[in-house]
Amino acid sequence: MEIAVGQCDQKFLAKFLTEKGSTQKVVSVAQQVEQKETMTIQYTIEMRNMLKDMPVRDEIRGFLFKVWAEVLAVLAVRKGPQHAETLELKKSASELVWAASAKPNRADRARVIADLPNLLQRLRTGMSLLGLAPSQQEAHLKIVSDTLADAFLSKTQAIPQAQIEAMAKRLANLEDFVSEDGMGDLPLDADSIEIMLGIDASTIDVVADGGSKPNAAMLAWAQELQLGSWFTLDHNGRVAQVQFAWRSERKHLHLFASTAGHSYLIQAGRLAAYLQAGLLLPQEEETLTVRATRDALAKLEANPQRLLA
Repeated sequence: MEIAVGQCDQKFLAKFLTEKGSTQKVVSVAQQVEQKETMTIQYTIEMRNMLKDMPVRDEIRGFLFKVWAEVLAVLAVRKGPQHAETLELKKSASELVWAASAKPNRADRARVIADLPNLLQRLRTGMSLLGLAPSQQEAHLKIVSDTLADAFLSKTQAIPQAQIEAMAKRLANLEDFVSEDGMGDLPLDADSIEIMLGIDASTIDVVADGGSKPNAAMLAWAQELQLGSWFTLDHNGRVAQVQFAWRSERKHLHLFASTAGHSYLIQAGRLAAYLQAGLLLPQEEETLTVRATRDALAKLEANPQRLLA
């Protein structure tokens, strides 16, 4: 009699490993981190596509791509993409694009002046979600304000209102349009996890450096690691015995948990780099799944009546 070790076993093992109290919390954090980082990239890609044919100033493009895409991602993870606050800050992006375009008539200039205080306050609210220091927020707002002031005197082509409305509609339903194109390694930031996701990340180390540039074989090996396997991890000169506890659905993130209750979050490229440099070493030849199957077979051979129980 043979017992196959397949996807069902892997799913059971993953569930078993992540049901432990502390590990389950860390896995939840890791999933939110991946979701937030993925959505940031997707928002950036989609906004680049939307602004491709619009006469939008580089300063505003930079703010939307580098700051506002992350703001929208954080709020979408926290409250949902269709929550009222998320929709309001999505709308702020299209309002900013319009405000920074040329204003050929007095009515448009008056509208900008009237709406500007609320718009700047929403931009502050969004940047606060990222945990940006007041000085950083003011630096961004100064660039935005200077750009808006210059738009009053601009003789360039104004952005048609229809384009602005189309952009606002797409932003409100952005999840219907995002794609996976352009996805790469995620720019993880250990210091901002707590601020962005509103959780306690004190027991998590984000492994963001170390190792060497991995080759194709190491990248493939990293994707083939089995849940439940034990490793020796050398991170920042400290050695720990860790178990591979979780891999994200997109295989961007990998979580290793130590017996001391500490966890290490590693993205795919860094994981391969650690394997190549010998900073992450397997402790055993067989995985937990294989060992559990072997033990089960031994028990069945010793007592075949178990099959009838």
